[in-house]
This record gives sequence, C-alpha cells and structure tokens, in this order.
Amino acid sequence: MTKKKLTSPLAVLLRAFAFWLPPMTACALIVSGSGNGPVRDAGWPEGALEVANLKSRLGWFEGPPFGGGEWHFFYKGDAAAFKEALEAFAAIRAPALDLVIQDGPGSEDSILHLPRVDWTFRVWVPARWNRLYNNPTSPMLAIREGRFHKPVEPPCMTVFVGPGGVDWRQVTVPPQVHVRDARASASGVDLSGGSVFQAEFFDMDTGKPIEGAHLIVDRMTWLKAPTAGWKSERLADRVSDEFGRASIERIPAGDFQARLRATAEGYAALLFDQRSLRKPAYAKYAVELAKAARLTGVVTDPEGNPVRGAKVHPLEVMASNGQSYGNGWEFEPYDKSTVETDAAGRFEFTGLPTGYAMVSVSVPGYAFGDASTIHDVPGDIGLRLSHPCGIQGKVVDDSGVPLTNFRGHLMVRIGARDFKTGSAGGTAPVKADGTFEFNAFPPGEYRLRLESYPTDGRRSTQDQIVTVAPGVRATVTFVLNPH
Repeated sequence: MTKKKLTSPLAVLLRAFAFWLPPMTACALIVSGSGNGPVRDAGWPEGALEVANLKSRLGWFEGPPFGGGEWHFFYKGDAAAFKEALEAFAAIRAPALDLVIQDGPGSEDSILHLPRVDWTFRVWVPARWNRLYNNPTSPMLAIREGRFHKPVEPPCMTVFVGPGGVDWRQVTVPPQVHVRDARASASGVDLSGGSVFQAEFFDMDTGKPIEGAHLIVDRMTWLKAPTAGWKSERLADRVSDEFGRASIERIPAGDFQARLRATAEGYAALLFDQRSLRKPAYAKYAVELAKAARLTGVVTDPEGNPVRGAKVHPLEVMASNGQSYGNGWEFEPYDKSTVETDAAGRFEFTGLPTGYAMVSVSVPGYAFGDASTIHDVPGDIGLRLSHPCGIQGKVVDDSGVPLTNFRGHLMVRIGARDFKTGSAGGTAPVKADGTFEFNAFPPGEYRLRLESYPTDGRRSTQDQIVTVAPGVRATVTFVLNPH
C-alpha cells in the first residue's frame, strides 16, 4: 500500500486556504495499492467486496483526498473475465447499479500510471459520502464537489470497449443493471478527426433553452516555470442555436487538458468540465446557466470604521440550485478574483451567478472569522474585522525537552472547537527546534491537534482547547510520548 500526496493545481489552491477542512486520514493523501491482493470491506454495500477482490484487478486507490470513502478499482481481461466481473457486480445489494460503456482503450495515469485498463469499478462508503456532502454544517468542499445534498452515488462499473479488450458482442447485461452507452458510435459520432463535444444550454430558473450561448474549449497546460500556473489557449468557440444546442468537432488529441466553459450575455460564465485529451473523446452535456448578479458590501474595523485596501475574495459561489458554480477562477491567479475596498470600505463583485456566496477578507493588522457565512447574491453585505490574536507553542518529549529528532513530519492543526468547516483554521509545521505558531486569527475558542506522519511509534497528548482574546498570544505545549 502506498500513500500519495495530492499535487494537482486544485490541491495547491485548497491548501492555500486558511480554513479548516474536514478531518482526514494522513492529511490530504490518497491511499493506493497495486496488484490483486485482497482488500478489506471499508463499509461498502453488500457484495461490493467480491467485485473489489477479483483476480483480474490491476490496482486501486481511495479518494477523495479530503475525507476519503470513494474507492476506485482497475481491471484487465477479455470478455470472459469481464462477464465474471459483471455477474459479481449485478449481485451487489444497492438501490441502483450503473454500467457505463466507453470507447477504449482505457487507462489510469493520474495515480497508478496504468497504461491500459479494460474496466473499472467505483464504490462509495455511504457513511463517508453523507459526512462529506450531506452534513449541513460543513458545506464548503461539498459544494465545490458538485455533490452537495445529493443521494449517495450508486456503485458504478465502466467498461472500455475497443481492439484487444472486451468484445461487447459477447456480453449480456443483467436486467437489474442500468446501462448508459457513452460511446461515440452510439450517438452516431465519428471520432476519426478528433474529439467531439456537444452541449445544450438552459436557463437555470426558467428551464428554457438559451440561444447565443458560447461553447468554448481551451487547451490547458500546467507550467512549472517561471512560476507555477495554467497556460490557456482557446481551441474552439461555437454559438448555440435557437434550441440551445452547440457542437464542437475535430479537436486534436495531445498531452494537455481540455477546459470546457460557457458564456452568454446576461449570464454568469461557467466552467463545467476539464478532461485529458490524450486520445479522441466524445461527451454530451446539458448545461444550466445562472443569470449574472452583483454582490456589494462594506468592510469595517472592530470599531465600525470603513477599511480601505482590504482584499475580498470569493471562497465559494453557488447558483440558485445550491450547487457549486465554477467560473474558472480556481485556474487563475488568486489576485485576479480578488477585489479591494475603496476609501469608504466598499467592494463590488460583478458576474456572479444568482444564488449564494461565501467570502473571505484579508488586510494587515486585522483578522476575519466569518468565512462560513453564506450570503445571498445579489445582495449588499457588511463584513466586520477583528483585532488579531495569536497562538505559539512547542512540542516536547515526556521529560520536557523540545523535540528535535522526530523521524518524520509533525504539524499542528487548528480549527473551531467542533472543527466546523469554514471556521478560521489551518495548519502549521513544527519547526526543527520543536516550535510552531499561528498568527492573525480572530478571537475565539480553538481546538489544536498534533498530527504526525509517519507515527514514529509515539503518540501525542490529547487535543488542546485554548481561548484567545484580541491582541493576546496564547501558549500551548504538546507532549509526544513513547507508547
């Protein structure tokens, strides 16, 4: 079993937020394994374990990195091997079972780097799904994932049909399995000239088609130098007809990501997909666009005076359906989506979707602790800063000597007493001299937790609860004891 650090651009962005994220095992890691050695039931629906442990398995990984519970398994074999897998899949006791047929060959090159995969199996631990996406007190990541307040996704098997793999003509699908044929040939689409993308655009609040919407495909390349970031190049732009339909064809394959987005006059821009195009692909989308709206407000200091030069940033934006509405800001420099207050302390965001938003504020000398509030859009809001406080501490051994020889990594995590998502929080590394510190936090009660990877055969004292007042720096000590 291996553990991989999350290194995608989105992960870099999320780690930049100084807000508490849901508790996780091996913080921000994805757990994976190669081969077909048996895995244990993680709390899946009855029958899923038999599918997971088929001898045709090449490997597996568990995600998402923030919370876990979504298991992916990868297999290779002919029609006979797939038939065995499909029979086991059909025996799973779950409210629904989904089978997706894709053009092959398939691969898994993000975690396990498998050059060829003939079918996959994805299954959720229902308790994990509900904790991540159906907990009303922790909406931030749930909203961004687009799964907020939705039922648990059913177990899903995806088969890649193509030369040298599964011969679909030899496959009979059990009646209890729902089939979705996503192959280009099933829709009469020819991929010989490159990828094909089709979209239908609808007004989110009226359900009517949108004529004149732009379907745009960008080539996205991740650059490491001179500074890390996305390089964007527009590949195609098509305008929807009176039925709200648009189609883009002949997008060449290559070693890049294709970003699909939509714009329309009077509507908030929407980024609705990003995918690898190492081989020609076909996808069809039904896209709901939200009317564009403004969010204005004023930032004041603890005494109620307006603050000039405060940076206000949209942490999350949601449409009227309560789901995330990504306009692509997560692929742009942080400052591009940040506005500054004027002399009267006022700010304005334009082009947001009609719905809701969560915002953060940063300004030297102050702290902001209200990032978990969800504001109506359009709207005019007031954001009050507080005088900052700080926490400093050290990690010592059981004799009181500062810990300087830990074989691994130590960090201290801070959040609200109940670790509520969206409350002020974050992490700080334990330095070589055994010390750590947090600065510019709003006053309040906090929980601190010492975390280590690997454990090095020792354990820390229990979580520390500390109350900090404006302008005060509290002190905390953790003791790392031998077992």
